[in-house]
Amino acid sequence: MSKAKTDEAFKYTKNAILSAENIIYNKDVLSVLLEDNRRYTLDEVEKLVDDFNKKEVK
Repeated sequence: MSKAKTDEAFKYTKNAILSAENIIYNKDVLSVLLEDNRRYTLDEVEKLVDDFNKKEVK
């Protein structure tokens, strides 16, 4: 199997991520950060949350 197909197999929808019991991130934050019609790898979700947490509050 090619790398592209392997990577695609492990992408999840926003709903799948929000309904997962083993997600350790704040689901309210995820519901804002994740787009409805896009699929994410767990690494992408982690990066989005990390970037969000590093933002300075104004």
